[in-house]
Amino acid sequence: MAGLTTAWELSSGDWRERLDSICVYQRGWRLGGKGASSRGPHGRIEEHGLHVLLGYYDATFRLLREVYGELDRDRTDPGCPVRTWQQAVTPTGDVGLADRDGDSWTSFVTRFSGNDAVPGEPGAEDRTLTPVDVATRGLGLLADFLRSAALPRERGRIFLSTSPVPGPGRSELAPLLRGASLAALAALLEGLERTSRLAAGGLREIPLAQSLAAALRTSRDDVRAALTADPALRRTWQLVDLVVSCLQGMAADGLLAGNGYDRIDHLDFREWLAGHGAAAETLDSPVVRGMYDLTFAYVGGDRARPRFAAGLGLSLAGRMLFDFKGSLFWRMQAGMGEIVFAPLYQALVRRGVEFRFFRRLDRLRLGPARSVASIELTRQSDLAPGRSRYDPLIRVGGLPCWPDRPLVDQLAEDPGDRLESHPGPMEGAGTETLRAGEDFDVAVLAVSVGMVPHVAAELVAADPAWQTMVDRVATVGTRSAQLWLDASERELGWHGPPGVTLSGFGDTFDTWASMSHLLPREEWPSPGAPRSIAYLCGALPDGDTETGDETVRTTLTQFLDGEVAALWPGFRWELLWDAAGRAGPERLHAQYVRANVDPSDRYVQSLPGSGRHRLAPGRTGFVNLAVAGDWTACGLDAGCIEAAARSGVLAARAVLSGAVGRPASRGTAA
Repeated sequence: MAGLTTAWELSSGDWRERLDSICVYQRGWRLGGKGASSRGPHGRIEEHGLHVLLGYYDATFRLLREVYGELDRDRTDPGCPVRTWQQAVTPTGDVGLADRDGDSWTSFVTRFSGNDAVPGEPGAEDRTLTPVDVATRGLGLLADFLRSAALPRERGRIFLSTSPVPGPGRSELAPLLRGASLAALAALLEGLERTSRLAAGGLREIPLAQSLAAALRTSRDDVRAALTADPALRRTWQLVDLVVSCLQGMAADGLLAGNGYDRIDHLDFREWLAGHGAAAETLDSPVVRGMYDLTFAYVGGDRARPRFAAGLGLSLAGRMLFDFKGSLFWRMQAGMGEIVFAPLYQALVRRGVEFRFFRRLDRLRLGPARSVASIELTRQSDLAPGRSRYDPLIRVGGLPCWPDRPLVDQLAEDPGDRLESHPGPMEGAGTETLRAGEDFDVAVLAVSVGMVPHVAAELVAADPAWQTMVDRVATVGTRSAQLWLDASERELGWHGPPGVTLSGFGDTFDTWASMSHLLPREEWPSPGAPRSIAYLCGALPDGDTETGDETVRTTLTQFLDGEVAALWPGFRWELLWDAAGRAGPERLHAQYVRANVDPSDRYVQSLPGSGRHRLAPGRTGFVNLAVAGDWTACGLDAGCIEAAARSGVLAARAVLSGAVGRPASRGTAA
């Protein structure tokens, strides 16, 4: 995503007045990296893992809106079932979490109301949500919690106020609330709102921060007494305690005096919460566990070693709750490959960007004056005689998609099935070398961080900042399973709303997403088609990469034999769709199961203290090289498509401004 976003930004407008050419070199036959997907048997969607878009992903949505706008499929491809960005992604506010009580699990779903904002408006990605913004809205949320608890007839009904625009009556909170601590919170909320407007994001009035911390300590005691007396309100107490701990920590640690979160990023999020009074049950609450699960925040995939940078955790929670546009989540209406990468490829080709598929990057070679002298590639396959380019897309139900293997009729030979693995087959159709000044002026390295030591070893050896980056920016393997079932979710025993994404469950496949809305996009036989789809994922402990898929299959068998009963009490092995009619766990061979252990597939983590070691896209220390990826310093140090898109934007800005190659350091590229 990062490299393609760079190409998109570079090719905007009259780009040939600025650049001679833009060429993307791609290993294998498809685009997308960790977001790549393809179509398998019966046109089924096969993903690397589960992908959802969050409502604050402004760079991603801006790109999607521009791509679909330029393609204008209503006019150019009216038979395509997904023609506009609004058809490509749809809003959903249902968030599921699992709660553990001893050895048993229960699940619950929270519905977040939407708003009228539209994600991806011009300039939105460059605006920041400051700590004062988060504190102001968090304090409003807490006041609403407490107001709800203070009204006996409304007890247990929680009114969540996550909107960036305060609801009516906020300015009169003080006379409405009862009790000294509630009145104090109301006054502090009004003070924070006034101060944030005057200080443009920074809270300089230290007495106000001290008053906030004192009021929060009192409020925590009051609300604990009010809520813990009723077991039905235990989750409400955990949420209130979480909000109070965050607000108290922000006030005590001086975050309100600045515009960033870096000063606590060396701490683990749970440790930081505990240091500001969070109860043990809050630290193990579904919300906190869900944050760690969704970001695969376990060192080496070991669930006994949860680690997640506190500053980033606070920032992400604030963006997710208080900065979403339209909806908290947006769900893709087909695979990510055909919703994001196929239309992006089509639009880039129309702009004149060149693509060279089946080009495996082997190494970057250094030259004098801290520059990249050459780029060595392996040609994994050559085109068939008479062909000038490879056309990578197929149609499934009228939708442009990526196949699950190369289209060999366009190639001189069948290159095999290991084109996307490292190390892949060393032999290919040949090699080629791109030379600086002849074949390129500026290169953008847009590989996953796990590949950097393999393809840029000379750069890592030459620059301590690169060495520190590859040592400290960690990755983790993930496990993924897609199940097609001959039963509806109701028949499986799920009684929540349809289309839920649920996290915080179990120790292997901790996240489940209901994906049955994709069935019409696939091509199953009728009658006899599957009736529901489930996606499962989780962190994978480090181990033997050669047996990763078998390890995932074994743990999936154990999961379906045991833990899944808490979600689907009606599950039976014969409900897994299998045209071959196999029995028991053998039916898993008809599902899609994968271990993401290749260096390119591993998820980029956000461990405490690692953010300061990320390289900014334009600050590589090498005069003709930029970098792009969700592992760079792009203002969002998280492993997600939005970080990749933001990084690509910054890489393009660095190229166009001539700022590529400044000393390697953290910071936004310019």
